[in-house]
Amino acid sequence: MASAHSELVAVACNRTAHALDTTHCVAAFGAGNYVALYRPNNSVFATLRGHTDRVNCVRFVSEHVLVSGSADGTARVWTNDDGWRCTHVLEGHEGPIVALASLHVGSGMVTVTAATDGTMRVYEYETAGEEESVAAQQVISVGAHTALDVALAHVPGFSSESDAGSDAGSAIMLATGSTDGRVHIYTRHTGEFTRAVSLEGHEDWVTSVSFQRVSSSLANTSATSHWRSGDVVLASGSQDKHVRLWRIWRTQNTTVAGDADRRAAQALLDASAPGSELALRPREHEFTTQSGQFAAASDAVLEGHEAWVHSVSWGCGELVTAGADGVALVWAGDEEGVWATRARLGADAGLLGARMGDVGVVAWSINGSLHAWTHEGDAWTPRAAPTGHFGAVRDACWSADGEYLLTVSADQTARVWAHKNEWHEVARPQIHGYDMQCAAFVPASETESEKMLQYVAGAEEKVVRVFNATQAFASGNTASALTAAVPALGLTNKAVVASNETFPDDRYAVRRTHADIAQMDSTSNSVLLDAQLRHTLWPEADKLYGHPYEIYAIAASSSVVATSCRASSERHACIRLYWTHNWQPAGTLTAHLLTVTRMQFSPNEKYLLSASRDRSWALFERTQEDVPYKLVHHQIKAHARIVWDVAWSHDSMFFATASRDKSVKLWNVDALGDAPVTLAFPGPVTSVAFAHMLSEGRYVMAAALENGRVFVLTSSGSQKVPTSWQPKEIPRDIAHTSTVHRIAWRPTSLWQLATVSDDQTVRITSVNP
Repeated sequence: MASAHSELVAVACNRTAHALDTTHCVAAFGAGNYVALYRPNNSVFATLRGHTDRVNCVRFVSEHVLVSGSADGTARVWTNDDGWRCTHVLEGHEGPIVALASLHVGSGMVTVTAATDGTMRVYEYETAGEEESVAAQQVISVGAHTALDVALAHVPGFSSESDAGSDAGSAIMLATGSTDGRVHIYTRHTGEFTRAVSLEGHEDWVTSVSFQRVSSSLANTSATSHWRSGDVVLASGSQDKHVRLWRIWRTQNTTVAGDADRRAAQALLDASAPGSELALRPREHEFTTQSGQFAAASDAVLEGHEAWVHSVSWGCGELVTAGADGVALVWAGDEEGVWATRARLGADAGLLGARMGDVGVVAWSINGSLHAWTHEGDAWTPRAAPTGHFGAVRDACWSADGEYLLTVSADQTARVWAHKNEWHEVARPQIHGYDMQCAAFVPASETESEKMLQYVAGAEEKVVRVFNATQAFASGNTASALTAAVPALGLTNKAVVASNETFPDDRYAVRRTHADIAQMDSTSNSVLLDAQLRHTLWPEADKLYGHPYEIYAIAASSSVVATSCRASSERHACIRLYWTHNWQPAGTLTAHLLTVTRMQFSPNEKYLLSASRDRSWALFERTQEDVPYKLVHHQIKAHARIVWDVAWSHDSMFFATASRDKSVKLWNVDALGDAPVTLAFPGPVTSVAFAHMLSEGRYVMAAALENGRVFVLTSSGSQKVPTSWQPKEIPRDIAHTSTVHRIAWRPTSLWQLATVSDDQTVRITSVNP
C-alpha cells in the first residue's frame, strides 16, 4: 500500500429524509454508497464503505455504534473501536430500506428496519462475554401501505438502565409513520411485537416519528406541566404540514377495552347538563400489554410549516422540525400553555431533515447541501458545513499555480476548491441547466506575466462556454467583474459591476447600486454557505459553437482550446480548435471514427494527443499554418478496448494511454513505431496522469480503475521510456467505490492527487511516492 492520507473528501448528503444523524459532536450522513462522518467546523474525516447502493438512513445508537440502511436492501452495524468498521450486516429485505431505528435493551440491542417491500424486520443483537450475535427475530407485514419512518422507546415506567437484566427491561414500543396517514404503535414485552393502537389525526402521509422520554426538566412549562416524569412523548410529522405530539403514559387503574370510549361519552353527557361547563379533552386510546395498562392521547398540534413536514426529531430536550418550505423550526412550550417556535432557521431550498445536537442544529436540503447553526445566547448563528457534489463528478483540473481545483458534475454545477487553513469550497462559478461533462483552466503563455483566471467548460449541450474569474480570484484585477448574476429570464452569467465603473464588454454587464455591491463584497471574505454562493458566479465571457452533438472532452493550452463531442461517425468525430486570444475558430482536426474521449496538450505545447472510443490514439504537431496543428501519427488498434485517457510526462518525452482492456501503454514520442511499454492492471483503467516533477530522479504516474481503485507507480531504470514500474495502491478506505473519471496531480512541490468519481466524491490525497 502507498503511504497516503486524505486532505479533502467532499460529498453531498443523500437526498432522503433520514439520511443524517448526530451524536456528541459527530455527524454521520449517507453520501452516495458511503456513510460519511464529520465534526462541526471541520470537513468529512471518514467515509465508511460497504453498501452497494445509496444509503437512505443513518442512526446513532451510541457514541460508538451506528446503523445504516441502504437501497441495496441491507442494514449495516458500524462500531468505533480504534476506527470505524462494519461488524454486522442485517439482511432479509427484498426492497430498499427507507427507515430504521435501534435501541439498547439490557446488554444487547434491538434494530427495526422498514423497507418498500411492505415489511418491517426486527433484529436482536446480543452479547455473551466476548461473543456477539445478531439474529432476525420477526417480520412485521404492513400490508399495502409503506412505513415511512420507525422509532423505538422503552415503555413508560421502564428503561434499560433501571431494569437491565430483567424481563421489564425488554418492554419496548415501536412507532411507525405510514402512508395510510396513521401512527401505529406496537409493543413487545419478551416476545414479538404486536400492534397495540393506531393514532389518527393526520390527513396525509406520516413521514417522520420520534420518541422522547419525559424528564423533570422537560415538564417545567405550562404547556408540559401535566406530563409526568417517565412518560413518553411521540412527535409525528406529516405531509398535511402539521406536527402532532402524542403523550403515552402508564395508567393507574385497570380497565377493559371500550371503557375509555364509554367514559368519554359519559363525560360529554355530564358536561352538557344544565349549569355545567363544556370541557373537551382529547380521546384517550387505552391499550393493555404484558407490561401493564397504558394510554395515549393527542397532546398538541404544531402549526408553522407551509409545506410538507419531512422530519421531526428530539434533541437536547427540544423538538426540531424541517419541511419542504426550506425552514427548520425549534419548538418549545411557553408559560401560556402553548407550543411556539423558539427559532426559525431558513435555508436556500426545501429541507429534508434536521437534527439537534450538542453544538446546534444540522439540516440537509433537497440539493444535498448541509446547513448548520449554533446557539449562542438568544441568537442562532450560521456556521460552516461540508459541501460537495450530489451527482457523479465528471472532470477536475488544477489552476496553473495549483491554488485552485475546479470540478464539474452531473449535478449541473462547477465548483472551485481552495486551501485556506483547510480545503473547502470557495466558489460555485457555474450553475447550469445541463449536466456538466468537462472543463479546463486556460494557462498563461510565456509572454504573459499575469493572466486572468479563466476556464472553458462543456456540458450535455452543443456549446462550449468560457468563464472569467471575478475580482476575488483575480488578485485585484480591476478589469474583472465583482461577481455575476443570471437575469430572471436569461441563461447566461452576466458580469456585475458598480454603476460608476466601465467593463470591457458591455454585452454582459449588469449595473448594480453601491449598496448591492457592498453587500455582496462583505460575504466574499468568509467561508461561503449555500445562501452566499449565489454571489460567487463567474461571468460568462464567450460561447464557442460548431459541434452538432453534446460536448464530451476539452483540452486547453495557452493559445488554443481543443473540443470534441459525442460521435457515432467520422464526420462528427472531429476535434475543433479555437484561439484563446479572441475565441475565434482555428480549424478542425480529423482522425477518429467515434467519440474522442480525451485530449491533452504536451507540456511544451508542441503536440496535441487524442484518444477515442475507436480504440486508437492520434498525435498532432504544432505548425505555423492557419490550422495550428496537423496530424503526424494515428495509431489504429492501439488497445483492444476503448481508450479512456491519455497523459504526457512532464518533459514531453513520452505519453501514456489508458484503456478498458486493463492496461496502460507508454509510447516514445520520438519513436512512435516502436512497441510500447505495457503495464497490466487488475481492472479497466479509466484515468492516468503523470506528476509534474521527478521524485528522486524517477517518474511518478497515477492510474485509476473502473472499480475506484487508485495506484501510484514510480519508475526505475534510466531508459528514455521506463520499462519497469513499482506500483503501490492507495488504501481502499480513502479511495473510491466507483468509476474514477479524472485523476490530476497538483502542480506544486506537494505530492497531492485530486480524483473525482461516479461515487459523487471529490478527493485530494497526499501521497509519498
